[in-house]
Amino acid sequence: MEVDFNSEPFLTDFKQTYAAMHASGCPFAHSTLGDHYAVASHAEIVDMLKRYDLWKSKYGPGLNYQERSGVLVSVDPPEHTFEVKIVASAFSVPYFESLIPEMQAFVDEQIDGFYADGRVDLHQALSIALPLFVIFRMFGIPLRDEAGDKTEFVRQMILGSVGLMLTPSHQVQAELAAGSVDEARMRAVAGTQQMFVDHLADCKRKLENGEYHDDSNIVCRFLTTPGPDGTYLSDAKILGFCGFLLTAGSATTTIMLSNILYRLLTEPEEFAKLKANPDLVPLAIEESLRLDAPVQGLFRTNDEETDLGPLHLERDTKVMLLWAGANLDPAVFDDPLRFSLDRDIARVRRHLAFGYGTHFCRGAALARIEGEIFLRAVLDRLPNLRFDGEVVMEKRMPVLQGIRSLPLAWDVG
Repeated sequence: MEVDFNSEPFLTDFKQTYAAMHASGCPFAHSTLGDHYAVASHAEIVDMLKRYDLWKSKYGPGLNYQERSGVLVSVDPPEHTFEVKIVASAFSVPYFESLIPEMQAFVDEQIDGFYADGRVDLHQALSIALPLFVIFRMFGIPLRDEAGDKTEFVRQMILGSVGLMLTPSHQVQAELAAGSVDEARMRAVAGTQQMFVDHLADCKRKLENGEYHDDSNIVCRFLTTPGPDGTYLSDAKILGFCGFLLTAGSATTTIMLSNILYRLLTEPEEFAKLKANPDLVPLAIEESLRLDAPVQGLFRTNDEETDLGPLHLERDTKVMLLWAGANLDPAVFDDPLRFSLDRDIARVRRHLAFGYGTHFCRGAALARIEGEIFLRAVLDRLPNLRFDGEVVMEKRMPVLQGIRSLPLAWDVG
């Protein structure tokens, strides 16, 4: 199948594209734009991810070939193994759980601010706000200070970087040369980088004078945690981690939160089941992650000439592993386009929304915690929740599938 993953038809109806790929018996695709391949088969993707000796991350998770070494999703073992061992101390479940009281307090504070109005764009008011609060808390950077609220320019930075992940390099260069790339987004990218440069210097200074300790924030942990060979992350690597974690730790979770509510409100019978039995909250989150995976997919390249399904691929061919497509594979999930809270959660968790294997998302546990806090608070505090206008889908970042505006109303008691 020929698929343009940036096109309006795909972004409007991608689930039907994936269903057609599976129904054809050939769950592979090619895109003329960028001349790359894609695979939606759950079994094929899992097999590829087990073969990290062949399928490499070194050229980055996007369409274009990354020239400089990145972090985590952009590196392979043994470098990846080194980074994971350092990240493990900052991304542990006990640490995530220690943040729960602050997360709950933040969500309640946000709801207190708009509850009496009886209506709000919940995507803007809570789905964006909560993940940014959490990741900035982990960085040890105030999201709001005397200089103002950083939310808008951080969101512009994410749009400016993630929005280009599926754009061919020659097109990016042409847009830059023509001055057609949004200047606000370019300034936001530069401003975010400078924010992290300043914060890194501040953490070093405060560690030296004893004001900070090795566990004061993520950056301090990066500075003071040696890898298995006793060496430490370079400043460039730490800055790379900051940029990556800000995007991966906020944008995808933001989409997940709004997708969960949108799915429940469009499935009233399932929503009624959840309201009658809040113990189904974890299953609702997993089923939403399966059916509405925040990330369409990420790329790998083959380290040697190889065959993939019906394809014969030259070395270093870009192949997009379609998490969202694999999650609709009828060979793994019965009636895959149906949202159901009657499924076995263990089977639902076979979804690939967080990837698989070596590069499984290190923040998956945190995303699930945020999802539970968010959903339980909404269920408890916003009775008779309903749509209150047109839901606008997010199409400015084609590699992601989500919502841009989610206007909701509720009964004020």
